[in-house]
Amino acid sequence: MKERIIKHLPTIVLLFLLGLIIYYFNDILTQYNSSLMVVITFVYVVATIEICRANINAAEASKKQLEESKRQYEDKKRLEIVPYIQFEKTNGLVDHILKLELESGDNLTGKYILVMCMKNIGNGTSKDISYTYQWENCTKSSDRGAFPVQALSSGESQTIKVDLSYATEKKDERKVCFHIRYRDLLENAYSQQLNLKFKYNENATLSLIEFTTSSPVLIPKEDSNV
Repeated sequence: MKERIIKHLPTIVLLFLLGLIIYYFNDILTQYNSSLMVVITFVYVVATIEICRANINAAEASKKQLEESKRQYEDKKRLEIVPYIQFEKTNGLVDHILKLELESGDNLTGKYILVMCMKNIGNGTSKDISYTYQWENCTKSSDRGAFPVQALSSGESQTIKVDLSYATEKKDERKVCFHIRYRDLLENAYSQQLNLKFKYNENATLSLIEFTTSSPVLIPKEDSNV
């Protein structure tokens, strides 16, 4: 209320001075009635326009403040149920099997078996889990659609056996990437990335030297067609 009074203060002062002029110079005003009425009308119109403009600016400021409050409230509710998928190597019982290739080609005689635990360590359920797979040192990409695990409630875990085929010809390193996408219960979309890097051994086998998972990233609604 105080801010609105300050905004209208120049207009209020102008109208007050106009009232004083009319009161103390009534005789002169009567003598030059026509001309002064034009001036008074002009001043009144200008004052009315300024009041309307101030009201419009105040309404726009209130609207922006309301939108910002709404955004903060939605962010708070979202953070209360945000999922967080964590991948870890494990030797547990297998719930799902996923067969993929480390590289392209016909002579993929090598096999690397990775058993990993997929656990939701976040506060909310993750659903509609899908993924894009990148192989050939992440230079080739394919949208594979639904992930073997379609949903995970908070604290739930599933074990996946990943069967990776590769050529036994010697290479320095091999790298693959999983781009995981999912939604929470409020239909907010998120993405995470799982990176695997392998080192070639002299006996034509592979050793896993990198196993990293990124934190969840919120996908903007206009890009969230996952």
